[in-house]
Amino acid sequence: MTAQSGSYRFDSLEEQVQIQEFERLYRQASSLLDIERQIWPKVGIHSGQKVLDVGCGTGAVTQAIAKQTAPTTVVGVDISQKLLSQSEPSSQNVAWKQGSVYSLPFEDNSFDVVYARLLLQHLNEPLTALANIFRVLKPNGIACIVDVDKDWSSLYPEPDSSIALDRAIIEKQLSQGGDPWVGRKLGSYLKSSGFSGVETSIKLVDSDQLGLASFFGMLSLGGSYQSENKQFQSLRQAIEPDIRALINNPNTWAGFALFVATGRKPTSL
Repeated sequence: MTAQSGSYRFDSLEEQVQIQEFERLYRQASSLLDIERQIWPKVGIHSGQKVLDVGCGTGAVTQAIAKQTAPTTVVGVDISQKLLSQSEPSSQNVAWKQGSVYSLPFEDNSFDVVYARLLLQHLNEPLTALANIFRVLKPNGIACIVDVDKDWSSLYPEPDSSIALDRAIIEKQLSQGGDPWVGRKLGSYLKSSGFSGVETSIKLVDSDQLGLASFFGMLSLGGSYQSENKQFQSLRQAIEPDIRALINNPNTWAGFALFVATGRKPTSL
């Protein structure tokens, strides 16, 4: 889920923060994996396809897709070599490649499916990214883009520390070219990029499914901005005791929506 040139910059983090962030990314991928596994067959991901996982981050999702599509190869690509170097060892049908979604290092018409999860929210040029995804897809190939939308998230009860941190994260993300409301735009972006048969659906992710500790454990809480802005350290310190209280509160509920947008590359252009 690493971005290319936008609001997420793993390699710019301090070493200790990188370790913490890698662990969080892995927890996030693991927490959402069962939900994503439900998505894949519905959008047409199946055995025998050659799949590209863009912004693969820790590689946990890439490995899971590889089991779904075996025996063909799944390629995980990420801009961060540091993330790739910490990813799980490749299984027989998984390969890793460093590269940017803005200039994917693959030939035209190379993949049956391109999957990108929690990536476009960080990109300052989403249409350029989708143009590259379109290029490397085979005719009739599937693009599946999964992301979130800030207005489709909720927390109850919501402490003041959470409101303050959310506001700071949104301001920082916008200032670096990201888009906290990208979820609702994904279908439009695919249509603008030439994809046909575009559909958008929503999967709810909530604390009833995951448990409160797991739900809060996968959230960034501004961690990826710590090295760039010390303000986030104090905001995180303020929210941590409130999160512990929320986890122990039987009335707490938290949730967000995953927007799943799919489209096909036309067979004739």
